[in-house]
Amino acid sequence: MDLPSKIIMITVFVQVFFTLWTILTMGLARVQAVKTTDLTMKDVALDNKVYPDDVLKLGNNMQNQFETPILLYAGAAIALSVGANWVMAGAAVAYIVTRFWHRWIHVRHNRVAKRFMVFVYGIAALSVFWLALAAQVFFLN
Repeated sequence: MDLPSKIIMITVFVQVFFTLWTILTMGLARVQAVKTTDLTMKDVALDNKVYPDDVLKLGNNMQNQFETPILLYAGAAIALSVGANWVMAGAAVAYIVTRFWHRWIHVRHNRVAKRFMVFVYGIAALSVFWLALAAQVFFLN
């Protein structure tokens, strides 16, 4: 496997482990909220919106890890089958950096304008990845 392909695979593994970590931290926060507040399991059985705001932010961010990352996963699979290049690898790394940056903003101060800006950077990185992939498939291969 060439180095750009390995870098892309590293970004996939990082995103998967990041998603698992996000699920774990959200789950632990939910358990802690039930233990330390007046919430009961019955309160949260059908409605997650009753959790405190800090727990809601973690839950919302966890949901984000199942949205745009699917484009990275699909693109990585295709890139590995047709041949990855350095543009794809760089864009994949840039995308992963924005995922961590987005989460940091989301679960800390949650300034929506700043979070949206970072989201746009991530979408731009994914777009570059997919444009490079399309060029590889249709013009370079």
